[in-house]
Amino acid sequence: MYESKKMEKKIIYHYDKDIDILYISFFPGEKATSAVELNDNMLLRLNIQENRAIGLTLMDFSVLIQLTNMGPRQFPLTGLDNLEMEWREKIIEIITSPPVNTVLKLSVYVPSITESIPIAYVERPYSLAA
Repeated sequence: MYESKKMEKKIIYHYDKDIDILYISFFPGEKATSAVELNDNMLLRLNIQENRAIGLTLMDFSVLIQLTNMGPRQFPLTGLDNLEMEWREKIIEIITSPPVNTVLKLSVYVPSITESIPIAYVERPYSLAA
């Protein structure tokens, strides 16, 4: 199948140390047709026609991968609040599926019975391990 062949491509990581941004290409060479700001530091690049991730841009990468005494730092995905419910559900499906979920680990914070806040942490790529 066409999609399974595309999934076999190697993920490309490009870290720009001077500006502390990690560019991740899930489908190298393919241009995104849209993007969704997941929060101030995470930009998901998409092929909107096929509802799939093309890449992920992680700004202030060194902050995103910091560890705390209790594990990886987690960040609310505040950008999802600005999306219509149908589109929000599609984005959540995309980020909880391969290849995005190999880098971005999604969870939820539930401050009350009526409120849930999607949160995520960034899995440090092995190729960038300190």
